[in-house]
Amino acid sequence: MVSGKYSALSGAVSRQQAMDNIANNMANIDTTGFKKDRISFEALLKGSQQVANGRGINYSRIRKIGVDFSQGPLRETGRDLDVAISGKGFFKVRGNGNTFFTRNGSFYVDNNGMLKTTDNFNVLDSSSQPVQLAGAQGKKIHIDEAGNISLDNVPSGQKIQIFTVSDQAGLEKVGNSLFTLKKGTTSQPTDSAAIIQGNLEGSNVNMVEEMTMMINTQRRFDACLKVEKNYSNLSERQNELGTVA
Repeated sequence: MVSGKYSALSGAVSRQQAMDNIANNMANIDTTGFKKDRISFEALLKGSQQVANGRGINYSRIRKIGVDFSQGPLRETGRDLDVAISGKGFFKVRGNGNTFFTRNGSFYVDNNGMLKTTDNFNVLDSSSQPVQLAGAQGKKIHIDEAGNISLDNVPSGQKIQIFTVSDQAGLEKVGNSLFTLKKGTTSQPTDSAAIIQGNLEGSNVNMVEEMTMMINTQRRFDACLKVEKNYSNLSERQNELGTVA
């Protein structure tokens, strides 16, 4: 009886964690370059263990929370230093002594001609060196699909590089649409993706999909609580019968 209550409780806890994940996805629906998280569940007891050790009762938990790196929609801004990636890859940036990867291509040029992110991080080129556009102030900036930068139609010799990673599972979220690389994961320049100037990539969160998942998750959460309550009521009745006997 007690095992059944814990099984229902474990299901409720897992669904509550799933609700938190959905809420975070929905909160970032307007965050540039945001990649949604997806939860997968698993049973603690497998096959014969469930029958022999669990007596037919199982427990659930979150198996993993994985990032969905699918392409988000491109939104036209018309701004020269807004760039989006069409295809797989990331911009490589550096700040606060650390290197990050992001799909947020909202950049600006500071007074020293350094190409910066909205977090004031340096944007890096193919050699992982900061991109510097000397004399860019007041000039028309053009960025082609390969990332090459021209000022008033004159090549600057600078390039915004797109990078891929050896294993996307090795990317860890750190907030603000930024990722760091886990130990053992490497990055490398790529020419397989294109840079689209005057656009930003939106979040890949689909509101309708998330709302549907939220409703289903809430129903399962309520069902688990109802089962847990029924087990509690049965336990009370069992105790009463035991007292009468």
